[in-house]
Amino acid sequence: MPRIFIITLTLLIPLMAGEIRTWTNPDGSKTFKAEFMRRDKDTVTLRPVGGKELSMGLEKLHASDQSWLKKNHPTEAEAKAAEVPDKAAIFDTLKFGDTRETVTAKLKASKMVEANLDSTFFGRTGINGIYRTVQSIGGLHCYLFFDWDEADLLKEISLRTEDKALGEYEAVLKPCWQALTELIVPIYGKPLQTTKMPAASDLTNEQILASHLWRIDQGGTVMLGASRLGEAYQVSILFTKDKIEARPIP
Repeated sequence: MPRIFIITLTLLIPLMAGEIRTWTNPDGSKTFKAEFMRRDKDTVTLRPVGGKELSMGLEKLHASDQSWLKKNHPTEAEAKAAEVPDKAAIFDTLKFGDTRETVTAKLKASKMVEANLDSTFFGRTGINGIYRTVQSIGGLHCYLFFDWDEADLLKEISLRTEDKALGEYEAVLKPCWQALTELIVPIYGKPLQTTKMPAASDLTNEQILASHLWRIDQGGTVMLGASRLGEAYQVSILFTKDKIEARPIP
């Protein structure tokens, strides 16, 4: 199931030297600016601004820096591992039953999504709406939202496009819905339910109205459709652990 996103949405991120960024020590108490030069499995070589190259063990950098290196400058082994999709994954590398900590770690390491807020604020805001797809789909980015079961394990993932006004429903949201349909149908085959994009007038507040419905091999359901939150409209995809039955289409 996740192959559609891994293969189609993941951008090829260039491995560039010459990137000057702020680096942090393991406990977050000190920072320094340096240019990334190269890395291997256990070490990274940096050149501090105005200084000479120095090599250090990855363990001397903050976990967020280590994640950045793995994401943007993976070793050959890491790159090959990232190319192999996990058949048990639902979206990217996320699986039903993942803990919040696991979900957060996987999102930080992902090449397919990016955060639009500094990770230091995650504790206050949570991760709903923080991550979005790196690549736009049909001209729009999709933001990720999550729901958890009573044991605080992942049970739902929803992707929603940027909010659009009613006047943009046909001109802006419909091309995105069409692009997502063209991506998903060839991978999942014939859906249990398929119809045209719901009319904006049919949407009620805080509702996803599905145009397409697929069953997940590992258990659960995928729904593609449109949604509304107040006066804002979105194209939405829901990955849920629940088995949702197809409804008769009028």
